[in-house]
Parts: sequence; structure tokens; C-alpha cells
Amino acid sequence: MTFTAVWPISDANDADAADELTVNAPEDVDTLLSRLAEPGAGPAVIEHQDRELIIDSEGLLGAPGTTRIPDHDVAAAIHQGYGYLTYADPDHDYSTLKGDPSSPEYRSEYVDYPAGAGVPLEVLATALKDFLTTAERPTGVTWQPA
Repeated sequence: MTFTAVWPISDANDADAADELTVNAPEDVDTLLSRLAEPGAGPAVIEHQDRELIIDSEGLLGAPGTTRIPDHDVAAAIHQGYGYLTYADPDHDYSTLKGDPSSPEYRSEYVDYPAGAGVPLEVLATALKDFLTTAERPTGVTWQPA
């Protein structure tokens, strides 16, 4: 099982700065999280390669009905020492983790996480390792509507 994570990097000298990591093993999740914790790293969009692609009937990435897109929407971030995760697929509405009530809100260009959605980094790591090995929404965490 494999997923790819792509994220922007805030860089005053490069408006298009970004990074990417292909995750093939649980230890790669730890590498991903350490890179997301670096200064300027934004939320990572995560695409699991072992999930189905669906027809883009809404025309999100071209003419409607001509492109195949992932059947899921997953994003992970690290902000002020907390881990954040969103998830949606055909069986689950868009949701975020229910985390520490004292965790701050985190807003980005791609995804917003409400206050209280941040979890300890170990919890985020476990959830992403679950996603890596099952290609399904992680079950060892509590979800809430986003």
C-alpha cells in the first residue's frame, strides 16, 4: 500500500514552493510528519494509490466526465505542536478529528481546521499509518463534522 502527500511551503523567494513524499511503509509516516512540522510547511493533500479513481462528473479538473480523480479527500497538517486531519470519501462526509479542546484553529488556503480538532502527533501518526495499511478512513480516532 502507498500514498503520496503533497504540500505547499511558504517561501518569500518562491511563490510555487512545495514538497512531496511517497509513503510506502509505516516509518515513512514519521518522516512525513517531521517534514510537515518544518517551518513554512502547509497542509499535505494525501492520495492513496490503492483506492479507486472516479469520473470527475463536476469538471473539477477539466471537462466534466473526461478525467478520473481520487474517490477520497484527505489532508494532514501540523500546527503549534498539534496534528490535524480531514477525511471524506463516498461513504463518509467531510470530517475532521475531534481533538484536544485547547488546540488552536488552523486556517490555510486549502483546508481549515476548527479549534479543538488538533491531536497529539502520535495520534496523527497512528491514524495515517492506519490509512496507509487499510486505504480506509482511520478507525482508532474520533471524527466530527468539519
